[in-house]
Amino acid sequence: MSSSSLILAGLVTGFIFAFSSASVRAEDVPARKPSFAEFDRKAQAGESLSVVFFGGSLTYGANASDPLKTSYRGLMAKYLTEKYPKAHFTFHDAAIGGTGSDLGLFRLERDVLSKKPDLVFLDFTVNDGYDMKDIEPLINYETLMRRIISSGAALEQLYFAFKWQFGSGYKLDEVYRRTDHMKLSAAYHTAQGDLYPLMQEVVTSGKKKIEELWPFDGAHPDDVGYEIFFDAAKIGYEAAVKEGLVCIVPEKPVFGEMKTINRILLADTQLPKGWTKAKTFRTSLWFDGLSSRWMGDVAMCDAKDAGNIEPIKIEVEGTELGLFGEANQDGMDVQVKVDGKVLEFEKRNKDKAGNVTKEYLPAWPFRMTYGQGNLFIWRRSLTMLPPGKHVIELMPVIPENAPKKAQLRIESICIAGP
Repeated sequence: MSSSSLILAGLVTGFIFAFSSASVRAEDVPARKPSFAEFDRKAQAGESLSVVFFGGSLTYGANASDPLKTSYRGLMAKYLTEKYPKAHFTFHDAAIGGTGSDLGLFRLERDVLSKKPDLVFLDFTVNDGYDMKDIEPLINYETLMRRIISSGAALEQLYFAFKWQFGSGYKLDEVYRRTDHMKLSAAYHTAQGDLYPLMQEVVTSGKKKIEELWPFDGAHPDDVGYEIFFDAAKIGYEAAVKEGLVCIVPEKPVFGEMKTINRILLADTQLPKGWTKAKTFRTSLWFDGLSSRWMGDVAMCDAKDAGNIEPIKIEVEGTELGLFGEANQDGMDVQVKVDGKVLEFEKRNKDKAGNVTKEYLPAWPFRMTYGQGNLFIWRRSLTMLPPGKHVIELMPVIPENAPKKAQLRIESICIAGP
């Protein structure tokens, strides 16, 4: 479910898609109050309300018979529409399968905050590594929470799970990401849609067989499974309304916060020799992977121009680095240099207790190819850059036997820092 990823944060001469904010105090009230009771009041009064579903494939509804209707978000949209018949809802799908809160940092402004949401459902607990304890994903996730709530949106966190985590595999004390996300909920006063106890009761009571819930693969359920995902989200929402929850942003983060988040759109910079501005693919292997839904034009170079391509060089500032682009079976890889040195690969190893150790492997090009069809691609460097400014250099890796139609297509350099 989780795919390999990359993160980059930066400054550049040219157009920068970026946002940053100072720490927000709990007593600072945004223009729209992040209150579940207020959302309920407005909905009952028939006002116009914006709802965003932000997450991965379990939010999109992979394997649902009709993701617009039978996924958990489809069922939640139907529930809210029927519960508040006078309200005028706009529902926004901001879910990309195989991605977590690292890419979420750089999608937040474009795919979530630009929709001026009154309510956001946030699902990255599994894709951030449900059984891991490393702090970087927690900092990214908490940064999303701080900015969503600061915008005035009420927030519900969703703790979703996979097939193998239930039945005899139910070990709630080893779902470390859920435990830490619950700590964040307590600090930020968010709603919680917790699938774990609900699904375990359904399975162990014999109400549903686990094979009936997940008949296709171990990650994505069928419609009957998504009904339980929806039940968890609904229970969390109704409890928050009943309790009159008002989300807050504590002055001091629990785990940390990314202060600067920059998405540098390469196609809008002055591209070097061998690169050109190109439109995104308009077909994809699956709908939530259609890159034109998530990005603008790309910077592109062709294998047929080998020997006449100069590197893209951009000055950035930050510690987490990534590339967001497009890939297919004819894609080319990219060599990434930081301050003149080829970026190393940092491998993360997890022990049985969920602790993460790191080892550095020889330099490698970032893989920017994918299967047999068009798809977005997100690659992040697990190597944290030293704080400060850096020069990033991107150069295609063109093998001798590369097909003439092979291309490297990158939309943005993404970089964030504390």
